[in-house]
Amino acid sequence: METKNIMTENEIIVEIEKSITDNYDVFTSMGVVNGLAGVSLFYYYLGNKELTISFIEKAIEGLNDSYQGTNIVEDIIDIGKLLNFYEEKGILTSDDIDFYFENYDSVVEELLMDSLKEDNLSPVSGILKYANYFIYRTRYSNKDCSCLFSEVLDKIEKLSHNDVGTGGTYWISNVERDGRKLIELGIKHGVMGIVDHLVSLYKIGFQKERVLGLIVSGLKYTSSFKLENKKFLFPFCSDNVPEAQSSSFGILYGDLGVAYGIYRAGLVCEIEEYKKLGTETLMLSTKVKDDNNEFITDANLFYGSLGIASFMTFMKKQLQVDFFDSTIDYWYNKTKEHKIHQGQWAGFDTTFNKFDINAQLSFSHGIVGVGIALLNFEKQLDFDFLKFVGYEF
Repeated sequence: METKNIMTENEIIVEIEKSITDNYDVFTSMGVVNGLAGVSLFYYYLGNKELTISFIEKAIEGLNDSYQGTNIVEDIIDIGKLLNFYEEKGILTSDDIDFYFENYDSVVEELLMDSLKEDNLSPVSGILKYANYFIYRTRYSNKDCSCLFSEVLDKIEKLSHNDVGTGGTYWISNVERDGRKLIELGIKHGVMGIVDHLVSLYKIGFQKERVLGLIVSGLKYTSSFKLENKKFLFPFCSDNVPEAQSSSFGILYGDLGVAYGIYRAGLVCEIEEYKKLGTETLMLSTKVKDDNNEFITDANLFYGSLGIASFMTFMKKQLQVDFFDSTIDYWYNKTKEHKIHQGQWAGFDTTFNKFDINAQLSFSHGIVGVGIALLNFEKQLDFDFLKFVGYEF
């Protein structure tokens, strides 16, 4: 299945590249998701090796005492993942990048140890943000992280709650919603984010029996809240509060992330029941439409139409099924509705987080991400850039 060109993709990509060239110096952050390293990734997919390397070098140089971005630790982690990605792709060698990890692995390890003193497991802002980095690093180094992983697993068990009603296990999110901390179910701040980390531990062979018990129990809890005959299958949270009646649709919140987490757990742990549930959830998600742009209001990766189209394509390649085809076309072709003017950002305008100077240009909210997605569609690539959002098999 091939998507139909929007203008064509190439015309938009040319506009995006010009806007990047004119504006990249606005970046205060250096990472992939929200900063200058995202520009390097754009040029990687564009096929310009010289600028790919040039911008990753600029990003590394930007991790200095003059740094003015939003979160230098996230940038350090992002750049580390990108360097290993380039090593995997043959753009750089281990000799090119070893200096980076010699300088920064110990920094991230110290932050992980500090985070273990708190009760915040979040993959976005807490313990698992650092722990996931070291799972990623084990693929590319001989570093023994077993002691780190053991302490993280102890913390996960300590903060777990057994639910009598479902017979499953849950964790309370550290994010306050109107002054309350809820049992969120999602892949970023909820139960499935912790389960997904456990699946990664299982995949690398760490204490598999102990880890599998937690995975199965977390899946049991989450799946027990599956709704019937609804537009969305999973509520935002399991608490008896108004938020439990709400659902989201996008790659950060809602059914897509939950479906990915359930399916991946079933695949890695060889549990057919959860592979099937993940697939069913994804199949239902292909029925979702937003003809009037009521809840998907721009094209970006995190909250927009190209994020959904990219995720669906990524999952189609994994599942090798055709039921994604029409929904990929639908969300992909929404892009033209969100290209609204001939402005500074190639005609695009992010809905969220405009207060952040990095947003309009960024991988997450802006045109770097739009360009990367369009290049993957144009060249029929693997959409492996989604690993920088946490999606990979």
